[in-house]
Amino acid sequence: MTAGFVRTVPAVLERFGSTFSEFTAAFHEGQYVLWLGSGISRDRVPNVYVLLERVVEHLRSKIVNDDADCEYRAALSEVLRLAGLGREELESVDFSMPAEDWPLRDRILSTLVTNYSRVLDVLVGDDKPEDYLVWTGLDVPNTYGSPDLEPDVEHYCIAILMLEGLVASAVTANWDGLLEKALGELTPAFGSLVRVAVKPDDFRMTGPRIEVIKFHGCAVRARDEEPEYRDLLIARESQISRWTEQPENRSMRKHLEVLYTDRLTLMLGLSAQDANLHTVFAGAIQDLARPWPASPPAVVLSEEHLESYHRNLLKITYGSNHQGNAGVIAESALLGAYGKSTLLALVLSSLTEKLSMLVEHEIERVWGSAAVRQLQTDLLGLRDLAASHADPDDPESLEHSAIVEFQREFAARLIDLTNLGLTVFRAGRMPTAGGGRYVPLSDRPIAQAVLNADYPSKQFGRLGVALALIGRGLASGHWSAVQGDSRAAGDGVVRLVTGQRNARVFFVKDSTTLTELELEGSFDDSDEDVLIVIADTEPPAQTRSPKSRFGRDGKASAGRFSVASSIADTASPDDLYEAFKLAGGF
Repeated sequence: MTAGFVRTVPAVLERFGSTFSEFTAAFHEGQYVLWLGSGISRDRVPNVYVLLERVVEHLRSKIVNDDADCEYRAALSEVLRLAGLGREELESVDFSMPAEDWPLRDRILSTLVTNYSRVLDVLVGDDKPEDYLVWTGLDVPNTYGSPDLEPDVEHYCIAILMLEGLVASAVTANWDGLLEKALGELTPAFGSLVRVAVKPDDFRMTGPRIEVIKFHGCAVRARDEEPEYRDLLIARESQISRWTEQPENRSMRKHLEVLYTDRLTLMLGLSAQDANLHTVFAGAIQDLARPWPASPPAVVLSEEHLESYHRNLLKITYGSNHQGNAGVIAESALLGAYGKSTLLALVLSSLTEKLSMLVEHEIERVWGSAAVRQLQTDLLGLRDLAASHADPDDPESLEHSAIVEFQREFAARLIDLTNLGLTVFRAGRMPTAGGGRYVPLSDRPIAQAVLNADYPSKQFGRLGVALALIGRGLASGHWSAVQGDSRAAGDGVVRLVTGQRNARVFFVKDSTTLTELELEGSFDDSDEDVLIVIADTEPPAQTRSPKSRFGRDGKASAGRFSVASSIADTASPDDLYEAFKLAGGF
């Protein structure tokens, strides 16, 4: 089996580079579909245990004490029988006490968790709607559909991976709208980029390159358009058991089957225990069975342990090939990490991989493969240094909530820094301070992006080279780095700090972008604590501020480092590194 679980981002990255390297390479090519469950929202909406306690307490609080035929009492008794209580135990439960005070509370709720769909199918009298315990007991509009819910690390990371063109489809059983909200916050083009499919008609919307498929319904739409979407909320056993056979679900089922048949699967926070999911997977595999050995793995589970329903999923997926290979198939599927760490690692890994390929695209023809590998190693060092700040130093001493908040702050800084750096690089302007937007490095896998004549692959490759040089300086202890902040425009994209220097660094793709940045007032060309890194050949020096190519001429002025010119004037990454230090005055 996979060597234990991993709970930090650096540990997940190490696994991506070793036992899961084939998965990682395929993910960077955009081959995986995400299948998402409640685990990715567990820190934003109540878990099943809490929700079931809410249902129990709702029924208890509605009991009319002097009514022997009270429909709420009858429903609650049926729920408690699903918890396996015998007659004497059932009679011992004091309905006059809040459920949280019951001596058998923990046992009852722990048992009900595994029977949640049966609990929600319990009827309350003859006049209440069949979904009463879902809609009213769980209070779906204000629990899952609340506009006050805020996306978490997982939702933002998935949104980034989608905007980077690495994930085209996310299939979710979740009712909440947190992924859609994250996408809406990160891009102003949500309406044209994203298709949210809740009912069959939604698949007719063509054009968007990103799709979020909510096969169990959407609480946000149900809140806003109850007559049309309330009945689409799937949670009760009677709904789940007949879901795949209902004609109105045929289009959704076929779409899911095609995704499972044709694409590779990464599951995050999804138990995959519902019967309708297993029917979908089984139907998909009937059309095209998965072979073994499989490279890359057909299914990867972002879990620490395999439960029986995961093993059943793997058995369905690999069919007759599962017999005799169960152990190695399980090892190929079990990542050993939960969603937050997995997704943060995927974002860092994917951005670094894109830059690494762009560096290769730019440098191999000039200096050869050995130089490319050296620069890529420096980029990986920069990635790993960033990843070392994704988790608190001593997580074992902290409450779960403190760890989650630390990771949220890291994700927010990562989004802000990426948006800051790429907006300055592309457009020569500072993004809206604290705006929360995200500018992708490319909107498709990088092997496809470089084929687009309009994609600035050379400039981005040179940006990758500059970042590799910074990574080398950090690894060697030559300087430390302080990341920029969109709310402090004059501080640069990053500050490189030594005992003698505190250089504010801006990255721009060409002289036009540089001019735009200066005209905006983001830096003063006479400020010697500024270093401008230009991807393209350095423009001719202006009369008003003459300076040499490699930076300084004795006058107080901003340093300049042209990546293209410096590559042409040096013979190796080592020489280039020395030229960078000279230009920056380090």
